[in-house]
Amino acid sequence: MPVKTVLASLCTLFLVSLFIGCDKDYRQVVVVDGAKAELVTFGAAPKDQPQDLWAPGRTLVFRTDSPLPGAPAKLAKALGKAGHVYRIGKDLVLEEVAQFQPTVPNDTLAYTYGN
Repeated sequence: MPVKTVLASLCTLFLVSLFIGCDKDYRQVVVVDGAKAELVTFGAAPKDQPQDLWAPGRTLVFRTDSPLPGAPAKLAKALGKAGHVYRIGKDLVLEEVAQFQPTVPNDTLAYTYGN
């Protein structure tokens, strides 16, 4: 293997590892699928962060048309549509943010729409 190729490969490997090492950020969404809601994280979330699913500012993605399972009374009557992304507003009202195709994986949804 020529020296330039080895050197280029090592430089590329170094830059990729530097990029991955510096990216300590994470993104989270709540995926609602029927009667269950799951917190999906892209990246490493801090362990001391509260994991309240229904907090203001939280992003929700709906796999099925459904209400929010286990939500507080003010959100319990809210309905989401399949393939839609919502954010919980300060006054605990769902605000539509975007739409997605049903084939998009959960981690991609967390990366794209998470906060």
